Amino acid sequence: KAIFPEAVTEGNVDFENLKRSLGESVEAGIERYGMNWAGKSDCFRIIQQPSVGSLKPVRGESVNFDETENLFIEGDNLEVLKLLQKSYYGKIKMIYIDPPYNTGNDFIYPDNYTENLDTYLKYTGQVDDEGRKYSTNTEAEGRFHTKWINMMYPRLYLARNLLRDDGAIVISIDDGEISNLIKICDEIYGEENFKADISWQKRYTRSNNTIDFTTVVEHVIVYAKSGLFNVNLLERTQEADSRYSNPDNDKKGPWKGASFLNPATPEQRPNLCYPIINPNTDDVTYPTTNAWRRSKAEYNKLLSENRLYWGIDGTQNVPSIKMYLSEARNLTPINFWGHEYAGNTDDGTKELNNLMGTKVFDNPKPSLLVKRVLEHVSNSESIILDFFSGSGTTAHAI
Repeated sequence: KAIFPEAVTEGNVDFENLKRSLGESVEAGIERYGMNWAGKSDCFRIIQQPSVGSLKPVRGESVNFDETENLFIEGDNLEVLKLLQKSYYGKIKMIYIDPPYNTGNDFIYPDNYTENLDTYLKYTGQVDDEGRKYSTNTEAEGRFHTKWINMMYPRLYLARNLLRDDGAIVISIDDGEISNLIKICDEIYGEENFKADISWQKRYTRSNNTIDFTTVVEHVIVYAKSGLFNVNLLERTQEADSRYSNPDNDKKGPWKGASFLNPATPEQRPNLCYPIINPNTDDVTYPTTNAWRRSKAEYNKLLSENRLYWGIDGTQNVPSIKMYLSEARNLTPINFWGHEYAGNTDDGTKELNNLMGTKVFDNPKPSLLVKRVLEHVSNSESIILDFFSGSGTTAHAI
């Protein structure tokens, strides 16, 4: 493995790749770009299998059963996703999930996908020493990534059917499976529908217990169902608006200047080269090192609308273009969310401990993180789904 790392996958030798590395002849076949792994065909078989369970209302454990617009379903999420296909097909605006991170610990892999819902609930509801059924997933087993992919693929595939055409799925994940998760989502949702890989600052202190880099961020990836999805813009902030001023007392209000110079040279954009005349001094200026940013017709329109600024004393040879605050759009989100903006894991732990009175989950997500996701992707009338509910952060955030 040290000499030919490309020939070892999940602890097994890929002899075809090894032959290529050694320069030996390999029989040519039809090669296509794509993602393949052991069990992919089984994933599609599992997807096509009809559900063997049913949903049973539990009024005794419900609050306002007949009036509530919220549902909490206990069961194997693969079974439940199948059961939801008929009632919620194409109706969900946003899916947020925080799936297991494939650390090899505390990860349940059902060994028999044909077991019914009652059986599944029975063994997942028991603790280890009382017989909870585990299929371990360690690096030494040689199917570390494969098992995780086989678990995720059918669920993500079925989840796509539930999304509205303008909907999106948002997934929290760490470095361990981010590359595989993106490949899976590229295949299921289409790489053209990838919207963001947001770095969420889960912690803000370094750890001296690691010999490598301290990991302070996790990933929050966003995939749209189709091109009809639009991310929600953010309300403008005082900081953003402070960049606007009104030095010439323009009746249209505060503005900020944009350069009239084009990054391209006159040789590259000859159609954007023409003389401009300062109306205050009658000085004529020709483009030399840079072409203009606007055409002659656009320049004349800007001039007639008083949207060109010639400096505080009016003698500037190259004007600025006035961009008015009143016309400014709201803010586009960025792909780094600091802990001040979206919370951190310590916040999540304290929040849950305050609710439960004791530690129940390790590293729960803070509700502020999910609230930020909701702000960016959904609206007040949206149907939201979380099929890895865990500590219930999504429900709490909503």
